[in-house]
Amino acid sequence: MPRFLPLAAALALASPLVATAQQLTAPPDTARLADVTVYGSRVGQTEGQTGRYVTVIPAAALSRYPVNSLDDLLRLLPNLEMQSRGSFGTQADVTLRGSTFNQVLLLLDGMRLNDPLTGHFAAYLPIAPSEIEQIEIVRGPGAALYGPDAVGGYINIVTKTFAATHHPDGVQLAGTFLAGEYGLKSTNAGFYGQDQGLRLGGGILNNTAAGQLVGTPDGARNDFKLNTYSLSGAYQITDKLSAAARASFDRRDYGARFFYTTNPGDQARETTSRDWYQGQLRYDWSDKHRTEVQLVGTSSTDLYLYTPTSVASDHLMHYLNVQAQHYWTLSSAVRLTLGGQADRRAVLSNDRGDHTLWHQGVFVVAALAPWAGLSLTPALRLDHDQSYGTELVPQLNASQQLSERLTVRAAAGRGIRAPNFTEQYTSNVRPGVVPSGFNVGNPALAAERTWSYEGGLDYQPWPALLLRGTYFNRYGRNLIDYVNQSGAQVIAATGLTNINPAASYRFAQNLFAVRTQGIETEATVRAALAPGLRLEGTVGYTWVHLSTEGDVQSQYLSNVARQLVAGNVGLTHRRFGVYFGGLYKQRDAAATAALGRELTPSYAVFNLRLEAGLVPDRVWLTGQALNLFNAKYADLLGAQMPTRWLMAGVRVALAR
Repeated sequence: MPRFLPLAAALALASPLVATAQQLTAPPDTARLADVTVYGSRVGQTEGQTGRYVTVIPAAALSRYPVNSLDDLLRLLPNLEMQSRGSFGTQADVTLRGSTFNQVLLLLDGMRLNDPLTGHFAAYLPIAPSEIEQIEIVRGPGAALYGPDAVGGYINIVTKTFAATHHPDGVQLAGTFLAGEYGLKSTNAGFYGQDQGLRLGGGILNNTAAGQLVGTPDGARNDFKLNTYSLSGAYQITDKLSAAARASFDRRDYGARFFYTTNPGDQARETTSRDWYQGQLRYDWSDKHRTEVQLVGTSSTDLYLYTPTSVASDHLMHYLNVQAQHYWTLSSAVRLTLGGQADRRAVLSNDRGDHTLWHQGVFVVAALAPWAGLSLTPALRLDHDQSYGTELVPQLNASQQLSERLTVRAAAGRGIRAPNFTEQYTSNVRPGVVPSGFNVGNPALAAERTWSYEGGLDYQPWPALLLRGTYFNRYGRNLIDYVNQSGAQVIAATGLTNINPAASYRFAQNLFAVRTQGIETEATVRAALAPGLRLEGTVGYTWVHLSTEGDVQSQYLSNVARQLVAGNVGLTHRRFGVYFGGLYKQRDAAATAALGRELTPSYAVFNLRLEAGLVPDRVWLTGQALNLFNAKYADLLGAQMPTRWLMAGVRVALAR
């Protein structure tokens, strides 16, 4: 396939949007780039002031995407890659800017979501879509703000009850209810209400299906039962003091054949759970001073059964996280946020052992405006982790608004990625002899350390059109990945006694340094075609180049798309809606072949949703097709992704 075919496809998709935007103006309620607040910056900056390439997805858009889960939603966003083992939220890894899936940090109202066991659980988000105010995707390092793992970028989910925003008093009820092929039942429903200082929100996200055939002789299917429930509330106790609390529960039970191996005997099944409890106190000393304290306690489990007769891998994780920060406005040109954070990660496991790690950090972030149009955001964090010691992590972002239409930006920063419990200890205390081909952890792993640089521009030639472009460059040392080694080599390195010296294993190691360069482009249109008729669309193209030292092939890096086109477009009217989204991904075929993994080097997938209004602005008939053109592909290892999947139902939105 020609090297620049994906770029041509991106231009072809974007050109009608650009042509439309030349003739139309943005609808009155469409905010310009400079007006959208990014809470994940820690200083409450608008998007145009951050100096970063940020994508903000507002709550109103979540119900209109042709998807059934939050990770499937992320797949359709520009310049963000999801590496999936199944649709509907079964399991997916998140990567940004050619990072590994362990190098992206996920946050819920600024609190870390990443599971201490493995980055494969990062997209197990304990929140119902109905509670979300907006989703912020910040590309590039964020370790100076949030600590380890924010190397390729971070994603912050902002919720209605915890955000420092105010909605009009009232109640909103919304839900999408679908049924479809292969026994599918999908429910995404919830509520939000506010009255005289009291805010309540909650919802459910359920996806269940018998599933499509996996293609094995025993007729197995990729069945799943995926359930998320969340409930939160906030109350303005006094004019200065407010409190918020949340409880959410995520339960998943699914067939996991070929999720982690390509062995024909793989009959794996996996069951996971996460209980998330979050509290917040906010005190406004004055209009220039505010203090926030947040506490999160969570427990999660993972039960993995390779075959019905094998010994199950059984894990229990505990995570405690406390964070305090003070916002201080010194003048119109200087704002500061000072804070500290501490967390405790623990695992009790029958094949990884029992381990506990503490992590602490203190940080300061400044928002400076030395003259009109210029925004500088320096940040510094002193971080300490039991696994890698003490680190000083700096970062500097800058943006200059050259005109009302054009903003240039640049950023530089350091990143750290600590090995997780799976990379350090998997199979280390597994009963009996570890079977050949299994992963084996390495307790001696060092942390990954990176430096990143980027520069870009945002150009808004018309109110209805935004064009963005970014170049990024990241250098990292000590990349962690699994490498095939003999049992004798593993024993020599670790002293483990449950390893067969004559067998072969995939042993976790610090491999080499990696240079990652790339280009991101995006075109976004929000236009009013006629009274009541609205066009919204965005498409992005990503090009990534990876260069490594040595001849060892990295499985993590082989998964990364070298070229990626992703986007979505929607035509909305009070009586109908048409929403179309898709992606094209191209990977390094030579690296994939060298690893012997069943990955599809390139593929294209498109989703479609059609809606007809039964009661305008309140009730819609909905039909949806995932993988509309029936592509057959594997995104990670040998797990075959679902082919075309049809469903239909109703969407309801009520307010008073």
